[in-house]
Amino acid sequence: MSNKPKTLLEQYDVLLEHLDYGYIGKCADGRMLEKIVKILRSGQEGHYPDLTSFAEHRLRSIKPNSKLFREETPLITKESITRERWQKINQDLEEWESNMQKVHKDILDQKGIPIEDVPPIRSMHAAINTSYASESSVSQRIKSWDYNNWDRYDADAEILKMDLDEERHKEFVMKQNESNPSGNIIQEDQSNEIDRLSETERKVLATKYKEKGNDFFRSKEYEQALQEYNRSITIFPTAACFNNRAITNIKLTRYNKAISDCEACLKSEPKNLKALCRKAEALKLDNKCREAYQALSQVLLVDRNNKLALEAVDDLRRQHPDLPPPNAFQVKIEDVGNEDVAVDDDYATLIKPKRIVKDKLPDAMKSLRTETAKMMQKSVSTKIQNDKIEIIPRPGKKVFIEEIK
Repeated sequence: MSNKPKTLLEQYDVLLEHLDYGYIGKCADGRMLEKIVKILRSGQEGHYPDLTSFAEHRLRSIKPNSKLFREETPLITKESITRERWQKINQDLEEWESNMQKVHKDILDQKGIPIEDVPPIRSMHAAINTSYASESSVSQRIKSWDYNNWDRYDADAEILKMDLDEERHKEFVMKQNESNPSGNIIQEDQSNEIDRLSETERKVLATKYKEKGNDFFRSKEYEQALQEYNRSITIFPTAACFNNRAITNIKLTRYNKAISDCEACLKSEPKNLKALCRKAEALKLDNKCREAYQALSQVLLVDRNNKLALEAVDDLRRQHPDLPPPNAFQVKIEDVGNEDVAVDDDYATLIKPKRIVKDKLPDAMKSLRTETAKMMQKSVSTKIQNDKIEIIPRPGKKVFIEEIK
């Protein structure tokens, strides 16, 4: 009997005829397309680059969030980054380690447990395994020296089993919730002793739910992310979780709830730029452009070079030209009665000119009259000479302009 491992075609129970353009183009099952892409990528049935790219394109259109499209990020080593960044990473890790030690110590102090009485992690883990592990699970574990079993071990198949178990569990919870007449939602993790937890334990548990919500949000499962954020806020509300729930509500087009979450975040952190930007985004999407403009103006008061806020302000001012500049402010004008003003006050003394300039208008008028008279006199004299007309001045009368008889 041969111990040759099965091919992916045999493991996934896929027919060879399914590796065809016609079948792939009509297939709408995301899981089947994932199996076909895995088989084509493995090269066990031959190398078909065009068919592989066609199957990947079809899978992307049917299931864009498939795990097969995740790209591997190389590990960061000391040689691959700069010295300053490496020191920053080490500093962050040391701060995280000190914070975790402080949290651990606070939990033990609040429960009254001396730290000397706490067993080491390996011993506690070993005790749990020895007390709860069944003989079947121990017998199924592959020994480190059993190379034949390791050769037959298929990691992809085990991962597929884990994914199937998770999906079955989700379907079970959804069916139970649908068939539950009382309307009580079944949760995966029911904790009725939250009130008994200390403040530090509640912070840790709330952070756990928030990080789980972040994972759902990155995978674009916004409803599940919203549930995790709700649990985190119920246990221990924080500004960061309100901020995350706000952007989740924006993705779900629940703008009023997003605005409420942003305002809750701004109560504790009035200069939180993310909350201000997300509030402006929710207001704009809810067709409340003027309120959104006010929120963006607050962003620019905190950070005048915020690129997103500047672009959004320009966009709103193009849509509404009557909007004032973002740095404008209203001037309050008070009407002062005349009875408070002294009549005899001379306000001319308050005006002090920088320099005194002589009025040149009278001299200009006098010069204009003189030049005009000279021009007319010259014109008349020229005409008299041409016509040979004699002018006899009258006695006792000053001739200003020559008269022609």
